[in-house]
Amino acid sequence: MLGDIFSVKIAQPDPKAGDLLVAVPFLDDGCFCHAVVCMIEHSDEGGSMGLVTNRLSGYMLDELVENIETSEEIPVFVGGPVHNDRLYYLHTLGALIPDSVEVAPGLYVGGDFEAVKSYVSSGCKVNGCIRFFVGYSGWSKGQLRRELNSHDWAVTKLVCIDDIMCEQEDEAWRTQVTMLGERYRLWLNCPVNARLN
Repeated sequence: MLGDIFSVKIAQPDPKAGDLLVAVPFLDDGCFCHAVVCMIEHSDEGGSMGLVTNRLSGYMLDELVENIETSEEIPVFVGGPVHNDRLYYLHTLGALIPDSVEVAPGLYVGGDFEAVKSYVSSGCKVNGCIRFFVGYSGWSKGQLRRELNSHDWAVTKLVCIDDIMCEQEDEAWRTQVTMLGERYRLWLNCPVNARLN
């Protein structure tokens, strides 16, 4: 079976907030194809939440948010299939955005949206500092562990924030696969939609 060719059957640890999930190359489930997910929370007792960091939605921020003034085209990403009528954001701005939560050293989620709008409207740098998402990725209790046991994801530490705040689409996935090491090198030879070959 195609999946077995590219599967690296290494036991995966439970992810922590700030860890990344790197999709196996043949996972062709919509927004999870070649996805890099930044974990926001994970609990054995509850569910898990993350944001797909590298999938463009095709929308720009000023198309989705009223009363925001910017001359910069700010892309919005697809964070996942859950609540895709809501906007989420990762950022590196820390205390500049009150009530944000640090998920990894120097990387924050959420916070006061009025402060975010003010930051964007003031013309401050957005690329690499804030990334916006519609929807999020959610797993019910035990669901993510089952997917990890099925080798659908590789769990890795976030090494460089720029990798998930600046890169996008397949480039971001390839960067993380390379950082997984030699065992995963074969993944880089798998096209985005291997089933069409």
